[in-house]
Amino acid sequence: MKQNNRSIRLAILLFAASISLHAYPAYSQALSNQDKDILNKILKDNEAKRPNEAVVSQVQGLVDKYPKDYFTRLVMGNTLDRVGMPMQAIEQYQLAVQYGPDSPKAIVELVKAEIGVGQKEAAMRLLKEADKRFPNDREIKFWMGNYYLAKGDIKQAEQKLNEVMKSGPAFFGMGTAQAEIQLRENRAALASMLVDNDLARNPEYPLGNAIKGQALFAMRKYKQALPYLKNAYIAFPLQTDYAKKLTQASLANNDLHTALEPSLVALALASRVTDPDRETQWLVATTISGLPKDFVRAEAPKIVEKLDRQVNNSRWHYVLGEMFDFYGFHELAAVQFYRSYQVDPTQANAAYRLANDLELYFQQYDEALKYLSQAHSLSPGNTEIADRLERLQNRLAGRNADLAWQLKDMLRRKTSPIGTGSL
Repeated sequence: MKQNNRSIRLAILLFAASISLHAYPAYSQALSNQDKDILNKILKDNEAKRPNEAVVSQVQGLVDKYPKDYFTRLVMGNTLDRVGMPMQAIEQYQLAVQYGPDSPKAIVELVKAEIGVGQKEAAMRLLKEADKRFPNDREIKFWMGNYYLAKGDIKQAEQKLNEVMKSGPAFFGMGTAQAEIQLRENRAALASMLVDNDLARNPEYPLGNAIKGQALFAMRKYKQALPYLKNAYIAFPLQTDYAKKLTQASLANNDLHTALEPSLVALALASRVTDPDRETQWLVATTISGLPKDFVRAEAPKIVEKLDRQVNNSRWHYVLGEMFDFYGFHELAAVQFYRSYQVDPTQANAAYRLANDLELYFQQYDEALKYLSQAHSLSPGNTEIADRLERLQNRLAGRNADLAWQLKDMLRRKTSPIGTGSL
């Protein structure tokens, strides 16, 4: 209960801070040495642990006191970033760059924050400009190395990072960058060791967790990799590779409950360009076939609803519907075929499979006839659809006289899984 109260107080404080960050007087006094020391200590402490509500309040007070001081804004950005408010952090870093245009540190922090939320193009434009203005700055050179690494230019990345290493002591992030190079060169054990220095300073570091998890995964140490891959998946939720690796590691550890969400995420992401690949389909199939059916029926729809806000195309709904049907989740399958048809009303197969489920498992004959007719109009040359439509029409023509059929349907009839109000 005490922990819950603390979390509530912190949330209220952060909300209040986000509202008041832009409401400052037009004047600003010079940052005192004492307050600068306080900010430096907070910045250092933030590397090792998540700041608590007292720290957030303290930094907020200094921002109120020095609204146009770049360093105060920088520490505010860092603090907001560490408590999980990355977009508000970027606003503060942008102000830090505005108030301290000659500060490479402010630019570096803004670059890091933008990369962290996926704004890579904006970050790289800023970084290239900073490299021209500050050619000897070690941190900017370091992030240029990361830029080349992101582009896949390992040689240029190594060159930049080696220059940084030779010019002074290593700083936070260096081990992770070196580890990523080693991982790409298939030296997973060395990569796992190199990233440990950064994770020792900040166990929540997203990129460090991603590299560590991938390195352990490459060494087939799935149980050890699992917590790191979970952290990477949470930090980068729409990256297919992390979703797939978390699923694979979870399955290797027989943790099917953890595997369900990332397996569905991987399937959705894999369908953005073309049909999902067989490996990703296998991950979903393995997961849903091994879990208790009640758990899948309760949790899968929630995950799909959440995913639809990010990835909503006909392909992944149709493929997921096929898998649900195969493993006996016919009500879930019907919903997916319906969504596939909603997203792309030219999909005859989606309408056909929906009609089959409605007829065979839910005795919704009028609805089934409607979607069979639509499937036939979309694909008039498909003999399977035409035969099925004719058969259903003939059956329904004699249904009123078939009391046994009516009684059987009365006993087993189910509500339409897609809801009569949506038809």
